[in-house]
Amino acid sequence: MSIPLALDLCFMGLIFLIFAVIFAVRKEKACKLISGFNFFTEAQQAQYDKARLVRDYFKLFRTLTIVVFVGAALCLVLGWPAFVAAIAAMLFLVFRDFHINPEKAFEKYKLNP
Repeated sequence: MSIPLALDLCFMGLIFLIFAVIFAVRKEKACKLISGFNFFTEAQQAQYDKARLVRDYFKLFRTLTIVVFVGAALCLVLGWPAFVAAIAAMLFLVFRDFHINPEKAFEKYKLNP
């Protein structure tokens, strides 16, 4: 039983939940929070499907929230191995679509390829 580790995961889960709510409520205005996309000019941003981009980021944060809260619950039962598994799953989900070049990162959201 590892209560401090579970509390750490719960705190991270709350942060992810807040971001999920922001992306769900603010819709296309939340694009300003996406790293790399906010550096594009207005003309460049108009070339991308903002609704799909925000929807995908909402799904990412929702999934991260679920993974971390499940990890926190399992951490109470299994201890630190559940904590490590939750962190590993979270890092995998975050870095799965990681790109250095912002144009390549948002390539699949282009309206007219």
